[in-house]
Amino acid sequence: MPLVDGEDESIDYELSKALESILKKDMDGHIFDSDGNHLLLWKAMEFESWWIHFEKIIGVPMGRKLVNAATDEEEFHIMNNNQFNVGSFFKKSRRKKVIASRWLQYGWGELQIDDEQILTPTIAPFTVGVALAAIEYCRDSRFKVSWTQPNSELIILNLKEEFRDISPSKKVTEFTWTKDCDFNYSPLLEVGDFQVVRKNGGWDHEGERMVFIPANILTRLLYNTQSRTLNIGDELFQSVTFVGLNDAEKSTFLCTAFSMANVIEQSERPIYILSDSEWIDKCQHLLGKFGFICPTEVSSIDENGAVEFSFNHSPTLPFSVGALMAFWQRAHGRIAKMDIIFSEKQCFVKISSKLEYV
Repeated sequence: MPLVDGEDESIDYELSKALESILKKDMDGHIFDSDGNHLLLWKAMEFESWWIHFEKIIGVPMGRKLVNAATDEEEFHIMNNNQFNVGSFFKKSRRKKVIASRWLQYGWGELQIDDEQILTPTIAPFTVGVALAAIEYCRDSRFKVSWTQPNSELIILNLKEEFRDISPSKKVTEFTWTKDCDFNYSPLLEVGDFQVVRKNGGWDHEGERMVFIPANILTRLLYNTQSRTLNIGDELFQSVTFVGLNDAEKSTFLCTAFSMANVIEQSERPIYILSDSEWIDKCQHLLGKFGFICPTEVSSIDENGAVEFSFNHSPTLPFSVGALMAFWQRAHGRIAKMDIIFSEKQCFVKISSKLEYV
């Protein structure tokens, strides 16, 4: 097997081909699975970082909300995907096999259903949530779940059978920026070579532990942040204005965007922007490569670096806007302000300097 980046690590061709067969992309930067569900490809450490910043900005623990969001969306996916309809012959073992394949492909760790534990997980509330949906599917029963995590490599599940009649999960609720997304998606393309190294219960891509997060899980989570008072200063809060977004959604958009901006600001990504075309290229490389929407147009506004981005609607829009805010600040060395305008199917984001420069 060929080695990756000269290191003593071999490409797992079987897993790589499996991922290439189920993944599609569009020209806006979205990544989809074979059923058209939108996926985000996170560096595992940056997903954990985003979560830490997100909870800090919300100001209250959100772990149980993420468990519920992950369980509901994974249950909805299982109920509406023929892949999980395995029939009655060796049903239990076949269901476990389907779950094991999904967990491996998405980089979630190793779910040991019989032992009720998870090896090498990503952040605990997310992993526990998708695990609960998987276990309920495999056992045809409802459970309450709690967990302990003795170390970063192990989660021990505590399951108690639930005998109440619980309604099946419903389709995710829409935000203004997720409406009419289907009308904007361009024709789907192959992702091309997607070479991964299988290790530690998951896989690495280009030397980093990666994890796929279904976008609808995060959308379900964010529904719980509407109308919240955020743990941010007035100056930062007032640096963003909205048109076309209802008041309840503003806190949701801001906490998502600012959390993403904090992740970018703590990274070591060099950002050098000289032209509109370079903005497009940088967004494709740093956002679209990982499933976050990229702008369809970029226009410079003045000589001080002010720029306007045009986006189609997308569940990842708040993440991309937050990232662009951080990119702009790093490129120009100034504090940014943003004016965000929503139309029926598009969003226009103007980023400029918060301070006047003569």
